[in-house]
Amino acid sequence: MKALALSQPWAEFLVSGKKKIEIRGKSTNHRGWFYVYACRKGTIPDIVKKSGFSDMPTGMIIGKAYLSDVKKYSSLEEFNKDVGLHLATEKEMEIEGWTTRMPKYGYIISKAERIKPVPFRGFPGFFNADI
Repeated sequence: MKALALSQPWAEFLVSGKKKIEIRGKSTNHRGWFYVYACRKGTIPDIVKKSGFSDMPTGMIIGKAYLSDVKKYSSLEEFNKDVGLHLATEKEMEIEGWTTRMPKYGYIISKAERIKPVPFRGFPGFFNADI
């Protein structure tokens, strides 16, 4: 099955059901189930501190979710309308080194669930993870 790499706390927000859209710089043809891989790299302490979570696992597959569609954001205004679903404010994007230049793509997520963490060596973006 495919896995998608997310830094913390975004992986935790996704498997806990708080994050319904994952923002990416490019679209994907993948639809269906995928594992949620919590990356070791890319975790920003300031964002983790604000998240309210503690002791978040990294370097592990921590859940699975269903990607049902991809939404293209052509303007910052359109992007900001969904901030309650993707949780990526302009300030957090700046802290993470993301540009606010559009387009961005929102991976529409449903049926997210936590699984027992499985140590794994992941890769950026989608990758194959047969566990």
